[in-house]
Amino acid sequence: MPVYRNDGDIVPFKPYHNSNIINSYWMNYNDFAELDEVFCQRNTEGRLNKAQKHLSTLLPEHVVVFVARLTKPDTVFGKKYKAGKVWRIDSNTRALNWSRGGSDAIPEKVFVIEYSFDSIERIRESYNTFDSPDSVERNQEKVYGILSGMYNYTPVSDKLMKGQILTGLNKACHFFFPETWNQLNVKPSEIPGQVGAFLEEIKALDEIITTASNWDQALVCTALMSLKKYGCCNDKLIEGLKDIDQRAFNTKGGEWDGISHICWEWTNANIFKSKGTSWFNADGLNRTVSYACYWIDKYMRDEKGSKLGKNWDKVAFKWKDQQVTSLNRVFAIK
Repeated sequence: MPVYRNDGDIVPFKPYHNSNIINSYWMNYNDFAELDEVFCQRNTEGRLNKAQKHLSTLLPEHVVVFVARLTKPDTVFGKKYKAGKVWRIDSNTRALNWSRGGSDAIPEKVFVIEYSFDSIERIRESYNTFDSPDSVERNQEKVYGILSGMYNYTPVSDKLMKGQILTGLNKACHFFFPETWNQLNVKPSEIPGQVGAFLEEIKALDEIITTASNWDQALVCTALMSLKKYGCCNDKLIEGLKDIDQRAFNTKGGEWDGISHICWEWTNANIFKSKGTSWFNADGLNRTVSYACYWIDKYMRDEKGSKLGKNWDKVAFKWKDQQVTSLNRVFAIK
């Protein structure tokens, strides 16, 4: 039976109530607690800290939960899921809170609304409807879910656990893969691919970062690119990045090494006053990242200096054609 809008156009019904897409039922709490979080779930532990207060009292609204069932086998990044697999696509923070006794009561049963979809991608889309994918903060939280759920890696640094690398990652992807990624702003649909493009570098950076505040997006971008260019197992580079993390540098004498130039600039802001995240202005990522890349190259070549050389502001754009990772691997094998 058609439906008529006010302007006279006919809009057909979508009979979801007669389909097998949406089902509802009561589930015992213990069975609910055994369900896995959705594979792209954000950092539940971090979210609980913010939600604990309003979850301390059990309300009727809290017992309504949403799950998704996979109706056909599917594989994502090498991880296989069988048909019939069920995930919690919301209520994960509530589940964690209940498991820790953070509420004045635990429900005997929860009321489940279940969606049935035939692909992992469609379940991810469903999850996004609960997770406000256009929010910057939520996009950052997605990094954790993508790393842990899609790539089977659990971040250890506070910076990575909060996903606070998106702008730097997006810019690194642009520098190395400009034909694939050329967007100024981070798009939720692009995050899984961008994480995959720099997965090993992200893992390596995660082990380096101990002082999150010392890593703005320009330095995140530079670190990811450096690890891509010189290799994640390059001891000299790792040592230099750890010095950046600790702001450990030596400015004695007339000429400094590259790491000292980077640390001095990010401590004193002599050249770039704001170090913003736009691409094109005088303090933007095109110039700040190129500056840091210029001095990383100097450091890796054991070259010291007192001033910038010619075309220093174009260095980051050239790195995609200068990767030496393969050489490092050859030397490592030998």
